[in-house]
Amino acid sequence: MARHPRVQLLNISIAAVLLSSSLLRGAEDNNTVADVFRVLTKRCGHCHSAQVRRGDLDLTSAAGLLRGGESGPAVSATDPQSGPLWQRISAGDMPPEDEPPLTADERQQLLLWLQQGAPGLPFQKAAAVPLDQHSIQPILLLRCKTCHGPQRQAGNVDLRSVDTLLRGGPHGPLVIPGNPAASPILQRIITEACPPSEELLEYFVRRPDETEVERLRAWITAGCRQTVVPPAPPANAADPLVTAADLEHWAFQPPQGDPNRGSIDEFIGRQLRAAGLDWSPEASREVLIRRASLDLIGLPPALDVQQRWMASTDPDWFEKFVDELLASPHYGERWAVHWLDLAGYADSEGGVSNDPIREDAWKYRDYVIRSFNSDKPYDQFLLEQLAGDELLDSAQTSPITPQLVDNLTATGFLRMGVDETGSRTMNFVPERLGVINDALTVVGSGLMGLTIECARCHSHKYDPVPQRDYYRLKAIFQGAFDEHDWLTFRNRTLRLETPERQSRIAATNPPLERQLKVLRTKQQQSEELLLLTLLQHHYPQQSKAENQATLQALRVADNIRSLGQRELVERLQRVQVLPDSVQPPAVLEARHSLQQLEREIHRVRQRMEPADTIRALWDRGDPSPTYLLRRGEYNQAANPVEPGVPAALNSERIPFNPQPPFPGGTPKTGRRLAFARWLTDPRHPTTARVFVNRLWQHHFGTGLVSTPDNFGRQGTPPTHPQLLDWLALRLIRDGWSIRSMHRLIVTSRTWRQSSTVTPLHQERDPQNRLLSRMPLRRVDAETLRDSLLAVAGRLSTEAGGLPDPVLVDTSGAAAVLPREDGNWRRSIYVQHRRTEMPTLLSAFDYPVMGPNCQVRSVSSTALQPLLLANSAELRELAASFAARVQRTIQEMGGNPVETASRIAFGRRPTAEEQQVGEAALEQLSAAWSGDRQRALEVYCHILFSSAAFLYVD
Repeated sequence: MARHPRVQLLNISIAAVLLSSSLLRGAEDNNTVADVFRVLTKRCGHCHSAQVRRGDLDLTSAAGLLRGGESGPAVSATDPQSGPLWQRISAGDMPPEDEPPLTADERQQLLLWLQQGAPGLPFQKAAAVPLDQHSIQPILLLRCKTCHGPQRQAGNVDLRSVDTLLRGGPHGPLVIPGNPAASPILQRIITEACPPSEELLEYFVRRPDETEVERLRAWITAGCRQTVVPPAPPANAADPLVTAADLEHWAFQPPQGDPNRGSIDEFIGRQLRAAGLDWSPEASREVLIRRASLDLIGLPPALDVQQRWMASTDPDWFEKFVDELLASPHYGERWAVHWLDLAGYADSEGGVSNDPIREDAWKYRDYVIRSFNSDKPYDQFLLEQLAGDELLDSAQTSPITPQLVDNLTATGFLRMGVDETGSRTMNFVPERLGVINDALTVVGSGLMGLTIECARCHSHKYDPVPQRDYYRLKAIFQGAFDEHDWLTFRNRTLRLETPERQSRIAATNPPLERQLKVLRTKQQQSEELLLLTLLQHHYPQQSKAENQATLQALRVADNIRSLGQRELVERLQRVQVLPDSVQPPAVLEARHSLQQLEREIHRVRQRMEPADTIRALWDRGDPSPTYLLRRGEYNQAANPVEPGVPAALNSERIPFNPQPPFPGGTPKTGRRLAFARWLTDPRHPTTARVFVNRLWQHHFGTGLVSTPDNFGRQGTPPTHPQLLDWLALRLIRDGWSIRSMHRLIVTSRTWRQSSTVTPLHQERDPQNRLLSRMPLRRVDAETLRDSLLAVAGRLSTEAGGLPDPVLVDTSGAAAVLPREDGNWRRSIYVQHRRTEMPTLLSAFDYPVMGPNCQVRSVSSTALQPLLLANSAELRELAASFAARVQRTIQEMGGNPVETASRIAFGRRPTAEEQQVGEAALEQLSAAWSGDRQRALEVYCHILFSSAAFLYVD
């Protein structure tokens, strides 16, 4: 915790205090256990008592001090002063910032008591408590379950639990209670027969450390004691770790208000008038058409759309235009981008040394697009993504239905984080816990507006989220995310498709698969030829054996290469990045041949029916027990925890009752399904609020809560709390319809304002938090690229399917491979490989998913105008734009400046723009020796970099 502002005053030198004999004598006279506990009870008891246990800590009794909290005993038996109690007090972390600090006398009294060995605390009695099964179970899970668990039972021995340990194996008991020397399991561990040395890396286990061995020995010596675990408190019981006062924060209470009364403009107008402001005038029709089109479908309005709606005399023209946009298939493509940001979508696994492709991730992307286009209710949308495998029994359902396939595809939401656990060196329990933490982070901050991941190592610093609640939430996902029974990304796919799709796959794919196999063999040979050609030309003195050794070193993960292998690879990499101008013709020819093969491979894959595999998450029905991990360390298991929801978000005591969803069918815990139903209960305080706030953020640039991932105490309070609640309740009242919420927002007077800033705005609403005008916003990366393609007439509207590959040239520039007709699809269909994002998207702030993106940054860098001005891709698009301008003039009349403006900006040019544009065309034509077409191409290229193109008015 941050230090109290007055901690400097409190941190009086202990040495100086000790020099004061009067203070020493006074402290010694009164330094009784009773005095100490009076201080602790008075100053600490309101947060740390038997009734209120922040950090699971009771400081009002000797038993509480010895039991301690999340970090273990508050007072150490060997050195009481070094324990967490005095460390937190001396650092100024206790009492917290909003409480008066301890007085110098109180601090001195506690310090002297601790220096004297904390007399009165029954250390011996506490140390004598014997170990039980919960001291041993984590060792079995961490060191033994991989080889003796559900996936593999070496020697027919099952060590999933203490019960199976005590039952023994086919050769008799594994432990002899009271006799560790005769217990086979302990002897095999000591002699390093288990885990076998040759299987440590293969099965990603490490040997028990000395502490674990001694703990196992002590448990066996004491007779293999087991205790009865007390039942978890019922959901409607008071939680001593979270108080009623904790729950008074606005976001922890359900939304208030009447969704049948009021409007967006009523709530906004009230605060505008209170500040002496009014709405800005409504934007012009041209501006509204472009703004709505870019906002709702992410594309500029086509010329015929502009003409039709500009000419409309219908008083409800704008509402009808909005309905047309919301019914467009492009709507789903646009708004899926925002959800994929939240999910952390990527077509590759990420990682330090490698970035393997996720072959089936795109199916989740298409599921999201379909869901938006069908206006799937938001509560159903969440149910499918959090627990699609528990909605229908895929193993018992016949025939397979599209809904069942969608349900399993939806669970890809929880499979989007960076995942290196398919690697030979990054698949140990700590890495697996990192993958799980990323998923919980997305769920916590993305869906609940709560930074739950802060409680992985200790209770949340600001919000009432005990560390226990993090692990209770983790236990909900344990049936599918079990770090002790792990599925790597190489084996976490399901084969599942409808009979119709299976028939098409069988009829279409076999000959194409054979063709693909031949092409991939040629590709591998071509890659090797290119590398050998590079080595032979640039290092003629290097032997053939060294060249082959270089190729072999490339097949080894970079973090486990030998020194010699690293040197060989680095030599190759130095010449790989040399420009084409210094490469011999043989290298250029080999590169061209390889690029042609890559294109041909992609064309063949496009003609194939997609495989019947789904990248999914599914419950396997028999999860490992979940233990709280002290300080978040994987080998520091403390108490077992049961599945449960964060108490901070359950003030309404919404039921959470996990039940197996398919009695008599496929075994599943039902935990995630119960969680999803709890999350989508209309009484939930944050689910609807968080979502409508995100919609508002994407329509206005900033949410009503500007910290969309954090509705807690450190988050920004809502600027319009009543409006936020009203929108949340309207979402629920309207059947969780996302499309209805869009229509409500964009047809409001607030959204239809102009973006003009007046001196009065600058004075009374400088940050536009009151929404006295529409904010001027730069288009995001995808909208920019898609707009460039649309304006140039080079946008392919083909939807769905395999992502379009990205090719990286020797300079490091990444470009998207065009379709066979030479056009490009929308950016959502580009392959989103973490290490190979298209340069244009990266330059304009496409986010790095870590694990997801809550709010995109908007930067202004020198690279952006340089890229727009010098990119060969942009020059090609400018030429296509100019050709389109000419065709439009031939068909509809007009002049180049006016036509280009209408296509690019959705409006006619101003008189000044017309004059400047005509003069520029004359100058450019003269520069190109009278070539007016080349002049128009340059002029169109200039428009691509203009503020009118890059910004939404």
